[in-house]
Amino acid sequence: MERGEASTRLREAIQLDDTSLVQRMLKESPQSLQNPDFSDKSNTSLHLAALYGHAEIAEYLISLGHDREVDPDFQEYIWSPDCTNLGTSINTDGHSPLHLAAAYSRPDCVELLCTQFPKTVNRADKHGRTPLHLAAGAHIEPRVALQTARPSKPASNEDVSVIETLVAHGARLDAQDSKGNTCLHYATAWGNLKAVRALVEAGAVPTSTNREGWKPNAYSLTVQADVYYKALVTDWEKRREEDAQRESERSHSRSVRLVQADDGDDYSSRSRAGSARSHGTSNTDTGLGISAPTMEAF
Repeated sequence: MERGEASTRLREAIQLDDTSLVQRMLKESPQSLQNPDFSDKSNTSLHLAALYGHAEIAEYLISLGHDREVDPDFQEYIWSPDCTNLGTSINTDGHSPLHLAAAYSRPDCVELLCTQFPKTVNRADKHGRTPLHLAAGAHIEPRVALQTARPSKPASNEDVSVIETLVAHGARLDAQDSKGNTCLHYATAWGNLKAVRALVEAGAVPTSTNREGWKPNAYSLTVQADVYYKALVTDWEKRREEDAQRESERSHSRSVRLVQADDGDDYSSRSRAGSARSHGTSNTDTGLGISAPTMEAF
């Protein structure tokens, strides 16, 4: 089998989610592991598995050393012909496999890639977008090269598990792309209201602005979406005020307890001093049991 034909067959096997065929082909031709497709943004085998949501194949590719994170020499690569990469594969859009798994809402692959390559969780692509930016947008099915390809079913717009997974693995909620847009700007622009709520509840600031000075709700697709967003902002501001009030009350309570404790210490000191004088001893020698001298003693 010629090299070009083998490369094509390997990509087809990944698209078809044929794990056994992928394993057999890579045992016969281990140098084809990364197998970048130069006609498709230099996507590697792992990019393809992540895009289609085939977690079992992705895990197998990783076990063979497809991508690695080695501290402190972590680096990124598009591809190198000697196959000695010690980094994470990046395509010509600046996307890691995690970017593609997040963009197409592949929960199992997102969990796997976050765990295996935590440094890609907040990696920005060439437009400054992190995986969370892409997850907050619409879930668009990838272009299928084969009529028989079997991409895994993406999470629906009602499912925010990908967003929750990314946040759990440390995704920055305040990350901005090259135009200053946050993940909330993306969620509102695509009308993903479930994502909007999930992000706000996770701690995203709904009043953040991009470089043009626009807040996320300025990109709402419908009037109803804008109303929904403003209601979320109202609730968020109310919670902030309540949290600030509770913190103020806790601080005041701690201050009161501290003052009371200080007053108690002063009272105890005064009581001991008075007791010492009444027994003819000084503060210093009372504890030693020595009688204080009197005028008659001299």
